[in-house]
Amino acid sequence: MVEDADTVSFRVSTPHLTTAIEILREQGGLAAHPEAYQALVLERSRRELQSPPQEVRLARDAYVALPPEVRRLLAEGT
Repeated sequence: MVEDADTVSFRVSTPHLTTAIEILREQGGLAAHPEAYQALVLERSRRELQSPPQEVRLARDAYVALPPEVRRLLAEGT
């Protein structure tokens, strides 16, 4: 995970990405975590279209607002 003052970026495995999206969906999805949910779903869609994995970038505030289990999945990386 690479960080600067305002953003957090990370590489995440496809299984961790899918699990993180499922957890967020159960906790309100786009309505509860719009930036993170949209970024994760977009990355999953890219991968489904056979694009190579890319880093996911989030505003630090959006990352900090995520449920702890989602932050853990994202921090674990690939």
